[in-house]
Amino acid sequence: MTVVGQDAPRVRLARWGGEMQLVADADVEAGALLAAEFPIAFVSIEADEEDEAPMLLLASILASDDVHARVVAEDFKLTTWTLGSRDLQTLDALARQHKRNPKKLAQLYHRVAANNIRYAQGGVIGYGIWPIVSRSNHSCDPNARLGATPRQPLAELLLATRPIRRGEAICWNYLGDESFLALDWFARNRQLLKDFQFLCRCPRCEAERPAGIASLPKAELAALFAGREAGAGPLR
Repeated sequence: MTVVGQDAPRVRLARWGGEMQLVADADVEAGALLAAEFPIAFVSIEADEEDEAPMLLLASILASDDVHARVVAEDFKLTTWTLGSRDLQTLDALARQHKRNPKKLAQLYHRVAANNIRYAQGGVIGYGIWPIVSRSNHSCDPNARLGATPRQPLAELLLATRPIRRGEAICWNYLGDESFLALDWFARNRQLLKDFQFLCRCPRCEAERPAGIASLPKAELAALFAGREAGAGPLR
């Protein structure tokens, strides 16, 4: 990977909270540059291709043996996504086109879908894989944010938004919009489950989560969220 900047990265991978996660490698102050790097895979998209972005990114990865090897070597965390019939047909076509094992290709798609990041700077909109930044987790009480600089196109910057102690997990708001953080537990996690297939386990969400929710499977949670959105009453 190519790292941007003299002082970055100030982070490392470590086991934190039961999984491998990006943590601070030193005490840092608010505004500090934690990491900055260029992507190992990237695809530009048009405005009407947002929903197809993970699959388009996967197709671009498969188009280059070198890029494919680099992404696979990173062994990103695997999050299972619900695949529709159109997704399955596209994966099958890609497997045949690039002579890849269909099962392994589906696993790669899940990793790409779970670890890609949206980039928008200088008129360029796209999605990519940044080996360091892509490993930072979401939080509804984040201690970092993403940034970009027009001087270095496609570079993603990870910046501390408050003082962070060495060994503390680095987390940012995956939705990007500050108004998302003003929502209640239900609204935040309904959006996260819809867009990213997980419930947030940050300290804020753990404190605000209604009793009994954590043990429910995703299908029941999705149904519960849909009922609440339709006016079925509060969660308890």
